[in-house]
Amino acid sequence: MAQKLVNFGQRIAVATPRVATRWGFQALGLAKKAQPHATKFWNNAKVEMAPPKMSDWPAIKKSFMGLKDVALAGKFMDVTVKQACVNTLVAAEIAFWFYVGEIIGRRSLIGYNV
Repeated sequence: MAQKLVNFGQRIAVATPRVATRWGFQALGLAKKAQPHATKFWNNAKVEMAPPKMSDWPAIKKSFMGLKDVALAGKFMDVTVKQACVNTLVAAEIAFWFYVGEIIGRRSLIGYNV
């Protein structure tokens, strides 16, 4: 029994460096392939996830006023199906980010204690 354990230990000691080296090279190759994609993602994330600047507020206000005018005039009925789907997905994304923020703020998936 002791001899079997020694042989097993020797086999693991010999195989471990080869496996670790192979996994290390595979991880390095994966990192090199993913690097341009990760760089592009972070560059886009910095722009898209940043809060609005003070210079953006007049354009935001004008956009909301235009929304009010569209709703009152009934022009939203002239939207194509593709544009309606895009608008729905944008609204869903905003709602999901709100809920994620609420969960992070509460530090719990469960609702508030009332």
